[in-house]
Amino acid sequence: MDADDSPDNNSTYTQLRNDILDGSIEPSSKLSIAQLSGRYNASAAPVRESLSRLAAEGLVVRKGQRGYWAAPVSVDEFVDVARLREMLEVDAFRQSIRHGDLDWEANIAGARHRELTVRRNAEGHYSEHAGELIRENRRFHMALISGCPSVWQLRFISTLYDQSERFRRLSLISLADTQPGGDEHEAIVEAAFQRDEEKACALLKAHIERSNLRVIETLFPERSGGK
Repeated sequence: MDADDSPDNNSTYTQLRNDILDGSIEPSSKLSIAQLSGRYNASAAPVRESLSRLAAEGLVVRKGQRGYWAAPVSVDEFVDVARLREMLEVDAFRQSIRHGDLDWEANIAGARHRELTVRRNAEGHYSEHAGELIRENRRFHMALISGCPSVWQLRFISTLYDQSERFRRLSLISLADTQPGGDEHEAIVEAAFQRDEEKACALLKAHIERSNLRVIETLFPERSGGK
């Protein structure tokens, strides 16, 4: 086993990554190796390795010899990431409709059931269940495109989703206990199962655009107000 793949390294990496994504570690905050070692009960070596891996993913920023910071959030970054994600995801969905089989449909149905169950359990307490809601939403979207034959395209989409996940969690937490957007997934599923490629892709594109707009309106009201 390589040193980079040791259980301690992977555990520290996973915990730190999750804390950045879910907002437990605030954007732009200084990441002290000593403090993180205490937080995750780990030595300095796996903490440094985790910071280096996350810097390569864009979730952490290294500033020369000054150390590491959690990556900041900006409207320009979100718009760029969201644009690329929409472009690749809608295309992957189109390919999935063309190539998807019964197992693909079953995967979507299962993800849809999980999402609805979590939504019902979180009703009235959305901010407390932000992590679960985001996770099941992601599972559903990944199920939609799971029939895409391009492994690289799916990999890129997953990376882009990770980058936008910080914004979505912060947005959902900021919405307090209001409903986190309307439920537009059912119409997307119906069109996909009917193999209505144009309708399904148009619905997904509109859904992603509305979701992105809600994030901008919540986190960057000065930008949304200027449009």
